[in-house]
This record gives sequence, structure tokens and C-alpha cells, in this order.
Amino acid sequence: MPEPINLYLAAFVTSCIAIAILYPFSIRIGLVDIPRGRKQHQGAVPLIGGIATYCGLAVAMLFFADGSIQPLYYLACCGVIVLLGMFDDYLDLSVKLRLVVQTAVGLAMTFSLDLHLASLGNLFGFGVIELGVLGLPITLLAVIAAINAFNMTDGIDGLAGMLSLVSFSTIAIFMTLWGQQSYASLALVMVLAMLPYLACNLNLIPSRRIFMGDAGSMLIGLTVIWLLIIGTQSASASFRPVTALWIIAIPLMDMIAIMLRRIRKGQSPFQADREHLHHISLRLGLNSRESLALITALACVFACIGIIGEYLLLPDWLMLSFFLLLLIVYIYLLQHIWRIISHLRHKRMPGAKSRMVK
Repeated sequence: MPEPINLYLAAFVTSCIAIAILYPFSIRIGLVDIPRGRKQHQGAVPLIGGIATYCGLAVAMLFFADGSIQPLYYLACCGVIVLLGMFDDYLDLSVKLRLVVQTAVGLAMTFSLDLHLASLGNLFGFGVIELGVLGLPITLLAVIAAINAFNMTDGIDGLAGMLSLVSFSTIAIFMTLWGQQSYASLALVMVLAMLPYLACNLNLIPSRRIFMGDAGSMLIGLTVIWLLIIGTQSASASFRPVTALWIIAIPLMDMIAIMLRRIRKGQSPFQADREHLHHISLRLGLNSRESLALITALACVFACIGIIGEYLLLPDWLMLSFFLLLLIVYIYLLQHIWRIISHLRHKRMPGAKSRMVK
């Protein structure tokens, strides 16, 4: 059997076994999500999706992965992030502690593998932007942003998982086409390791409903930024830095828009609320599955824009300008969404009344 098949089977099967073992254990120790406040699900749901995904990932990478990608360093960094997420799920850690650990993981990633942002490409049409000494702080900022961007999307069933599937699949396409097959395999291993969680989370296996938890969403964010840096900064880069923006467009745009909104209100940018895109879609009348389908479709559209732009080698400044334009539109719509909806409803009402008179 070809080695990649062993790699993917190990990730999938191990994740399934981990869910079966962890499900009763998590209930026994209280590692569950209890509905209260913003959380409106029914019953206590085990927070083991991320842990099971990491188990599948670890077994596959340790026994079947190409050693050239140095899986031990990757798994060690991911292990710390998963532990952080587990304790956060269980104890609700402070924002400062989470940021400190995320920064430490970013530093470990940078110094253990010399993995950092050295260039941003020709973003403004005046030549390639070399970061020099700014490479380390910007890399740390990117790591923290990616981890928290995907963490913030984990608000309805399947959303963080589906958005990450779009990102990992897009990365795998680029890396397969441009000679980074070993890292493309890592992206696909993440997909296979998450599938059992998604099946349980979306009630395809009703008796085993689970949530990803912060352990899972943080694991996704770290793996995505890890692969994006490798895909854009290595000697055999598969795509340009500007294309990376399109690969994680929805989580990135949503995080920026929400943080700006909280800051304008005088709140902490990390304060939880119900103003994310998925919350708004639910309050507009869509159910959870419809919201999931809509947001995932938008992520696919943005990823396709990135793929087309990379294939056609559109100028970096053009791809950045279009991204920033959409970001501005996105921020404006989220800032004024309720006023816009109220206006549209008001505009519809006179017409409805006139039809009733006739």
C-alpha cells in the first residue's frame, strides 16, 4: 500500500478511535460545554474534537510522515497549543495567559525551524518588501492572529472545521502543483483527521455529538499559519504572500471587523459577543446548516479568487487592493448591518400595505 494512503488512513482511523475512547472519559471528568449565556445548544457536549484530531495527526505524522518536514517540532508546538486549548476549555484561562503561550509557541516555531516571514512580496508595485529585523515580530503577530481568527469562527456547528477544510484543500492544491508534496500531505492529513469530528459535530453520528473546543480551533489556526509561511517563504515557495490572504479570507476579515467594532465600543478586542458573521446570519433567519453552507461557499469563492490570481500571476498590488476593498465593504456591512436590514424592511412595508389595499 502506498505510504500516503497509510498516512491518511492512520490519521482518520486514529481520530475515530480517539473519539470513541475520549467521549465517555470527557463526560466523567467534566470536559464538556454546558449551555449558558451565549451558548444555546442542548445538553452537555464533550469538547474533544480538537484532541481527537491531534491524536490522529500525531500518529500519522510520527509513523508515516516524510522526515524532511521535521514532524517532531511541528507536533511539539501543536501539542502545547492543544494543551492550552484543553485548559482554556476546562478552566476558562485569561486572555493574557493565552497570548503569552501563543507567543511562546510562535517563538519556538521560528527558532526551531528558522520559520518566519522574511518577505511580503511586491505588494505595492515598487519591488519586493523585505522585512529584515521586522520579520520576527510580524511572524509572531501572524501566528497569534491566525490562531485567534479560527478560534473566533467556532460559533456554530461545523464552521471552523469547514472553513479550515477550504484553507487546507487550497494549500494542498498549491503545494502539490509546485513541488511541496510533503507539506501538501500534512494539509491533507489535517483534513482526514478532522473528518470524524465533523461527522459527530454535524450529527451524522447522533449518539456521539462533540464540539471542537479551543484545543481544536487553535490547532487549526497554528497549522494553517505554519503551512502558509512554508508555502510563501521557503526556497520552493508554492504561492505568494498576498495569495495567503485569500486562503483565510473569511476568518481574517471577520476577526478584523469584530475587533475594530469592539475597540470602537471601548471594549476589549478579545471580549466575546454575538456579532460575528455566523451570529448575524442566524439572526437574519437562516438556520445553522444554512449559515454554514453560506459562509463556507463565501470562503470557497475567496479561495478561488486566490487560486485564479496566482494562476494568472495577477500583480500583487492588484490582489491586495481587491482584498482591501472587500475588507472595507465587509467591515462597513457588519458595522451597519442592522440599520441596513431595518431600512430594507421599512422600504418593503409600504409596498406590502398597498398590495393589501388593492
